[in-house]
Amino acid sequence: MNPFNVLEISPDASPEDIKAAYHRLAKRWHPDRFMGEEKAEAEARFRELAEAFSMLKDPARRLQLQQQLPKSPSSAAPEPELAQERSPEDWAAMARTAFDDGKVDQARALIHYAIRLDGTKPQYHALLASILEREGGDLRAAVKALETAVRLAPRDVESHIRLAQHFQTLGLAARAQGHLQLARELAPNNPKLRALDRRAKGASASPGSAPKRGAPEEPPGAIDQLKSLWGRLTGKG
Repeated sequence: MNPFNVLEISPDASPEDIKAAYHRLAKRWHPDRFMGEEKAEAEARFRELAEAFSMLKDPARRLQLQQQLPKSPSSAAPEPELAQERSPEDWAAMARTAFDDGKVDQARALIHYAIRLDGTKPQYHALLASILEREGGDLRAAVKALETAVRLAPRDVESHIRLAQHFQTLGLAARAQGHLQLARELAPNNPKLRALDRRAKGASASPGSAPKRGAPEEPPGAIDQLKSLWGRLTGKG
């Protein structure tokens, strides 16, 4: 079943157009308006309309269906009123809204589509990494997204810090230290890095950790600082 055909709408129809088409057709085919054999036909049609609307009101499902539709020759020259498509920024904004609302599956589908339309925006890849992190799936996929983000925006301190944490988790200490050092060079006064320094200093001044008199104080390692920062940011430390 092609839900777009069932609701008599274009694949580019907006959520408002989809809802309006469903209500219009549901009113026309409501079984209470028919008798006898026509009533049975209306009931089947009414169920089909409800199923089509259920499929299309979900942004992620609608996006998947749009991608599966074959490209027709007429699609190369759409009608003027159908040419107003959403921009990559629109799809990314919808992804951010879905992510903030806890709809992770929808957010992932929407940001993937935004990246497909325009893969040059580092913030899209950073958002994809956030979505993958929340899902708790393949950490390397989140790393790949963040690496793309810093490749497109080398001065993205936040992504460097997140990459450092992930590389530390993966046991790649040298790479973790490299990204942490880059973050320090780019933004020595970054609030998160300053918080890391304050936490590290507090730990070194705690009872039992003070160095012996006359012995040079050994600065905390980059990985230890990173662990302290990540624990504070996530509330686990």
